[in-house]
Amino acid sequence: MRPGHTLALAAGALAAFATGLLLMGGQRRPKHCVFCAPLDRIVYEDAEFIAFHDIKPDAALHLLVIPREHRGTVRELTPQDLPMVRRMHEIGRRLLEERGFSGDLARFGFHRPPFNSIHHLHMHCLGLPFLPRRAGKMFPQAGSPWFISAGQLCDRLRAPGPNPAP
Repeated sequence: MRPGHTLALAAGALAAFATGLLLMGGQRRPKHCVFCAPLDRIVYEDAEFIAFHDIKPDAALHLLVIPREHRGTVRELTPQDLPMVRRMHEIGRRLLEERGFSGDLARFGFHRPPFNSIHHLHMHCLGLPFLPRRAGKMFPQAGSPWFISAGQLCDRLRAPGPNPAP
């Protein structure tokens, strides 16, 4: 390998590392989390959340909203997490509305373990119609063993009890 090429690779690796740290608020992330620096797909970011296009969309528009801080799944949420879930829902709703999807053309929710593919809390924001390959099977409107809507999750987090999350 040529010396200049090695230097360019090292600079690129350092830039990617720095970008990842900035994206996640300076915190180191678990190596197994695939939500690392999806820079080319980001549609929204603030100090607490990032939203980006899903790499395998299941609908005409398929965005994911994630907290910058690494969080587990919906099963690990407590009533104290209700404001975070509400904010994720608000961000997703606004992003879909800005792109022409509202009312019956918008769906928001989370996969329940063990049916989630990523162990980092993420809300699916779907602008319908669904793409033919899935036809909405993974994102039902009513509750299912594998998916809970953002509204249902908020209701569960408001419910009394030691662990109301699904």
